[in-house]
Amino acid sequence: MRLAFIDLVFTWPPAGGAPADLYYTMSGLQALGHEVKLFHAGFSDLPEALKVDPDQLPFACERVAFHSRDYVPELVAPRVRGVVDAYQPDVVFQCFGFFMKPYISKALSHYPQVARYYAYEPMCLRDYRLFYKYDTCPNNYLVTPKVCQRCTLQQNWRQLRTGIPDAGYTGEYVSAKAYSGAYYSLLIETLQNYKAIIVYNHFTKKLLGDVNDNVHVIGGGVRLEDFTYHPLPDTPRNERTVILMTGRGDDLSKGASILQDAGRILSAERSDFVIQVTHPEKREIEPWFHHIGWHDFSNIKHFYQKSDICVFPSRWEEPFGLVAVEAMATGRPVIVGDVGGLQEIVVHGETGFVYPRNDAKALAGHLRTLLDDAALRKRMGGAGRKRAEEEYEWDHVIQHHYPALLEEVVR
Repeated sequence: MRLAFIDLVFTWPPAGGAPADLYYTMSGLQALGHEVKLFHAGFSDLPEALKVDPDQLPFACERVAFHSRDYVPELVAPRVRGVVDAYQPDVVFQCFGFFMKPYISKALSHYPQVARYYAYEPMCLRDYRLFYKYDTCPNNYLVTPKVCQRCTLQQNWRQLRTGIPDAGYTGEYVSAKAYSGAYYSLLIETLQNYKAIIVYNHFTKKLLGDVNDNVHVIGGGVRLEDFTYHPLPDTPRNERTVILMTGRGDDLSKGASILQDAGRILSAERSDFVIQVTHPEKREIEPWFHHIGWHDFSNIKHFYQKSDICVFPSRWEEPFGLVAVEAMATGRPVIVGDVGGLQEIVVHGETGFVYPRNDAKALAGHLRTLLDDAALRKRMGGAGRKRAEEEYEWDHVIQHHYPALLEEVVR
């Protein structure tokens, strides 16, 4: 088949998990014999925005040029339609597109389309996270549009009053008229008309269930060759057991403060552990709690290898949770909050533990169990590596999900 992928915020080298997910998905489908092509945005007046190095991509790509002042639905949708029509795909995949996605989907309604949502874009216009006051927001734009519109306007009011940028999230919100009732109707229409929708977890699937009944849960993946697997020993390796949290430690939604609270509980009774958290600011917060700076992928792999336990205490409904899969691929037991995709990755009691989000006492209890039992750490780490091999290796993800999905879409 000839497959077109549209992603208007794609960057390469990647600036986040979504571009990497798209890269490996397209590479995997190409390896299965499909012809794939990526259509991505480029802004002539913003040289630093949305950089893509085509020499680093193993598949065809085409840059759709825009000027920030022309980035409005009336120009974006027909321009994208023109380049896609020239390619004549059998199926179109709509990936990241911020507020322009419904307009482009409408313009390409003469093709079978599959939408990919990496977070909660249709349900939360404010920031795609459905995260409010340290917990999951009870509202949903598809169900409570007026409430969510007010929330979005309040969030962006200061920037709207001081001047709308030529490009960026807030500027696109205004240029796409995403505050209007017409935008809401268009979004519902396009969601209903997609032949299939791909999401990361069952929480998202449930939120979309009343709009489209063909929602597929397809997680991300890892390349196992990127992660060296050495089973943990049956006895402690060092004087202090290393507990590692990777990710944005400075982001409140990631829950580093919950891990710190759990550490305080444990530090009152023992001193045989150290907690390391990736954070832009490198310093020792407590004798047992260290910010280790920010590290790229090549460096962070070594921190996984030097760790004994990995914890990802997210407070928000983490759409997937690639860091948990990376830790399991390294052979480390993983503890996560009961949120989004994270709770679907970790098998409680087998590859690690799942605890009630924001519950530092429960997290401390699971850490205590693993600190006291090196053999259990080894056993859970081995089970995690096996799960990564069987469920999350990229070739398996592609072969297991996409052939049947594509056949269903074109049929």
